Amino acid sequence: MLGIKDIFSILDSQDMTVKSETVLLKNAVGRILINPVISTIDSPPFDKAAMDGWAVRGGDEKGPWELAETIAAGEIASRALRPGKCTAIMTGAKIPRGCGKIIRIEYTRQDEKTVFLETKEPLQNIIFKGENIKTGERVLEPRRLTPGDIGILASLGRTEIEVAQMPRIGIITTGSELTEPGEILEVGEIFNSNGPQLMAQAEAAGCPAQYYGITIDDERLLYDTISKALKENYILLLSGGVSMGQFDFVPGTLEKLGVKKNFHKAAIKPGRPIWFGRNETCFVFGLPGNPVSTYILFEVFVKHLIYKYCSLDYRPYSLRAVLGKTIKRKTSDRSEFLPVQFKDERIYPVSYNGSSHLNAMSEADGLIILEQGVEKVIEGETVHVRLL
Repeated sequence: MLGIKDIFSILDSQDMTVKSETVLLKNAVGRILINPVISTIDSPPFDKAAMDGWAVRGGDEKGPWELAETIAAGEIASRALRPGKCTAIMTGAKIPRGCGKIIRIEYTRQDEKTVFLETKEPLQNIIFKGENIKTGERVLEPRRLTPGDIGILASLGRTEIEVAQMPRIGIITTGSELTEPGEILEVGEIFNSNGPQLMAQAEAAGCPAQYYGITIDDERLLYDTISKALKENYILLLSGGVSMGQFDFVPGTLEKLGVKKNFHKAAIKPGRPIWFGRNETCFVFGLPGNPVSTYILFEVFVKHLIYKYCSLDYRPYSLRAVLGKTIKRKTSDRSEFLPVQFKDERIYPVSYNGSSHLNAMSEADGLIILEQGVEKVIEGETVHVRLL
């Protein structure tokens, strides 16, 4: 069976066409920037005061000074500074000609029109033209835009930005035992958590998503639902029905619909029955029905494909942490994604009863990967944590 690296290699080998669209800056947070942003201005566009204080000439820093005028942010001095003179200046204001330093107010005292130095000013307190960003400088590289990035773009005068079109994702849950939250739960039934969970994960990834509801274990109904979803989406996610049971109809139905299989089953835990394939217009993931499997496989593999569609290598946030408790495994024939949480500056596995124990994911801060063949990780060892 395939390992984790094999799956990533298959996902990375898929051909796809990246499409872009231009959106207003106010709607761009979370979207994927596909081209570098080059500044067309200097920032700041002029030499300006970094502090409220007194603008004085270079070499005329001991005082006392006669107050010549006051400059608020957005105003311009009416004259150049002369020796023995100072100008009251507010943070952000353009410094007057001849200014060599801003002396902070708290380092001085004022007597009517005269300013006296009481403590030597150690700093220049001037932000020079282009000190933060220069014209022609690459300001942002392709990435998922954060609120901070939006602020940077606004500071350059941008009102809109070109971003990747996010892939439309279709979601189908399968299983005659499922009923939707809010309905009456009959004997033998369970509430459908995978549908709402996958919708939330898709939307959190910035993708428009279409939910096709629950499809019971009926080949004809499944065929019709999948056929419709394949035509309407770029990525299709099915949960349940991908294993080897008598009513696991998903792989056979996909084959009948002309979806070419890339792989089925992988040496991973949870998620061994994972199925992946495509036709000319749609990628398909068949995910196991257990909710932890579904959650983790979306986080690790589906999200990887989403970012590839947007022409961006997905690099999840991760860090190194010290393990606070020894982890032992009964079997090590598969690589295992294990939910963990931070506590007392160390990392600990959460209480976890297997791939149906969805509560574990609400407590998890991240995942660690126990590679194939690794039976034990000792307390005190450093591990890599993939943050959720």
